[in-house]
Amino acid sequence: MITLQYLIGFLFAALLAHFVNSCWLMDKNVAWWCCKCWDSGKSVDEEIVNAQQQLQLPQQQQMMLSGAKFGQKQPNLFQRDNRIYALQDNAIFDDQDQQQLYNSRISQLGGSNTSGIVTVPVQLYASSILHIWLKTRSAAQEMPARIRLRHPAMDNITLAKTDQFIEYEFHELALQLEGPANLDWAKEDTRVSYIYVFEPDTVLERGIRPAFISNAARFPDVREGYHFRPPLGWMNDPNGFSKFGDHFHLFYQHYPHALHWNAMYWGHAVSRDLINWVHQPIFLLPDPAVALEHDGIGGIYSGSAVVVTDAVSGRPKMNVYYTDSLNDRVPWQFQRAVTTMNGIMPDRAATTLIPDVPPGVGLMPDFRDPSVFMGPDGRWKMVLSSKDNQGGVVLLYETTDKQAMANWRFLNVLHRDSRINTSVVECAALLPLPAPVGGRTSSTVPLWVLLYGQLDAFDPRTGRRNMSPAFVGTFDGRQFRALFEQELDFATGSYAFQGFYEQSLDQTLMIGWLANWRDYDAETKSDFPTSMTVSRQMLLSRDGTALLTPPIDLRSLRMRRLDDGHLLQSGQTVQLPTGTAEIRLIIRQEVLQLHDATVQLEVDHPKTETAPGVLIAPEGLEILPGKSHSTAQRLIALGARPTEVHILLDTGSIEVFADGGRWTGTHRFEGFDRFSAIRLRGELSAVVRSEVWALKGAEFRGRLGPQQF
Repeated sequence: MITLQYLIGFLFAALLAHFVNSCWLMDKNVAWWCCKCWDSGKSVDEEIVNAQQQLQLPQQQQMMLSGAKFGQKQPNLFQRDNRIYALQDNAIFDDQDQQQLYNSRISQLGGSNTSGIVTVPVQLYASSILHIWLKTRSAAQEMPARIRLRHPAMDNITLAKTDQFIEYEFHELALQLEGPANLDWAKEDTRVSYIYVFEPDTVLERGIRPAFISNAARFPDVREGYHFRPPLGWMNDPNGFSKFGDHFHLFYQHYPHALHWNAMYWGHAVSRDLINWVHQPIFLLPDPAVALEHDGIGGIYSGSAVVVTDAVSGRPKMNVYYTDSLNDRVPWQFQRAVTTMNGIMPDRAATTLIPDVPPGVGLMPDFRDPSVFMGPDGRWKMVLSSKDNQGGVVLLYETTDKQAMANWRFLNVLHRDSRINTSVVECAALLPLPAPVGGRTSSTVPLWVLLYGQLDAFDPRTGRRNMSPAFVGTFDGRQFRALFEQELDFATGSYAFQGFYEQSLDQTLMIGWLANWRDYDAETKSDFPTSMTVSRQMLLSRDGTALLTPPIDLRSLRMRRLDDGHLLQSGQTVQLPTGTAEIRLIIRQEVLQLHDATVQLEVDHPKTETAPGVLIAPEGLEILPGKSHSTAQRLIALGARPTEVHILLDTGSIEVFADGGRWTGTHRFEGFDRFSAIRLRGELSAVVRSEVWALKGAEFRGRLGPQQF
């Protein structure tokens, strides 16, 4: 009996070894190794069939799901783009030697180029996942684009291949291999855009591990910067700004293959403090038809995210809402959602929530940017941005579904805006405001803020375009009644603001795209790598008559004080060693008004004909972009007379917060040139105090290193 048991065990081990070495399945979309099934008392075949039915995989993809039973461990099963994977949950750096090996290999990013073969090193762990985008060099070539793997356990295996030429094709690979490996491809027939590696269990803290990025999507690494930038490519609207567990999540409109707008993806990053960020895997990908059939116009448009309690497990999960957009389709835009339990990848395929515009309202096809929030009546609400034949409209929906994933119904048009040539409302959001600390308001009910972007709007007084108004008022769950209005950015250098109320902090937080569509030339594809604004609070003034949007606390970035209170005040020039700075000025407005005088902060920048800066004058508060920028508009808050001005300088941007954020303005500078020095001009007797700090760069894990190809 012992001999028979030994023989059976030996045969089982041999078969298992053969299975592990040979059970890899590959088509043009995926390489998949050794999917583990879990033990539920059913046969492996039954579990496979159940998983296939639950995920509704196409027949050709069902063949990919196979494997063997390995004890009681339940894997992390997930689906993406009709592909299913089972991953181990044990990806860690075992010791310092592994960390050093990883660091040394990352320092070689870009690999080598010998005889037309590009070689990129990667470090793999048991649960590593690779994301790869590739395409052919030409439409007429006979050989497909192909990437091969060289690894001690599996040498010269084709990981990914495609005949696609128009757009890069995405491949997601769960290899279940460990140790150093190389990825090779021939430059003659294969064009690669982006490769990174990550482990699901550690990526929230460690970030993606980049391996390759093409020159077409690269921009200089701004190490001294503290504004959020994507690791590569194009970025516009912030999306899904929220807090899930211990992390703040920031998704964003993204095109990873070039520095211009195209078919929209959702990029993703997380943070514990809204200052230092960790780049995550790309979260949502557009339908390939967007690039193949519709010239890249469409994709995964803007949306929001909320946290709910899963009805089955009782655990928190994140619902992510977005607009699916595809030109020439009817309907052109509709609303969808995915859920995620780990905050990294969608759990399953998307659900269509609202398939078309509401009937009988006379809306145009523009129908986008779902922003979901909990209403004062305890029901989930959604505002959507649209237009009719007169201008922009904000639509209100609600659901009684506690999961906020079904039964959405249209309530009414919440708000209209046809002023100053507004063609469509974009990125609308309705957010509760915390009560002012130690203050009183005229309202006896909690106040809310409605914000959005006015696309194509034009202010004839200043020449500014695409403004971002905010209305403070009351909301009863169905109707919003505005009490007062103000602008979120008097310089219109930012757009598409998104915010959320975080109950654990009793704070309403917001962030915006630090750019504006007026700056972008789609024909010339002019310089346009952009950042986000710093995160800001939204709160009421103590008397409840003004909305304040001050920046979050950035004192952790201060390196050293450059002005202890009197250098700028006395007319001296202050050098900026890092090109970044935080500046505070205390102003006596009565002096300026008495003498009809001004105070101007001049900032030295190599790419402007005259010094840009900030002008404090009886007429108002103004950002001066320098004569090299357009003079057809004035970036001014007319009538603003602040007594305290807080200025943030970073590579490519200036942000101004006056009187605690009562007036806020931003401006973007082209390129990556640093500011070098600052000084004050004008009626310096009106300056009570000046303070300047040099700032260090924020930490951005998952950024890409030097690229050579």
